[in-house]
Amino acid sequence: MIMNDKKYTDNIHRIGEIISQLDAGKLQPDEAKKLFDTAKNLIVECEAILNSYSGTIEEMNFVSTET
Repeated sequence: MIMNDKKYTDNIHRIGEIISQLDAGKLQPDEAKKLFDTAKNLIVECEAILNSYSGTIEEMNFVSTET
């Protein structure tokens, strides 16, 4: 899962960069659309990474309630 952690962190960082670029309002519409689409794809990847931890988190909660 360490690789996913790095990928998640990298994606979040890139999404932040994209938001800053979009907020600056200096992009041509086609550039803004491409960056928006890129950010959407990165968000989907992040969601998949978080979902991959779902079973692990449920197991941890189950174990902690037993002790």
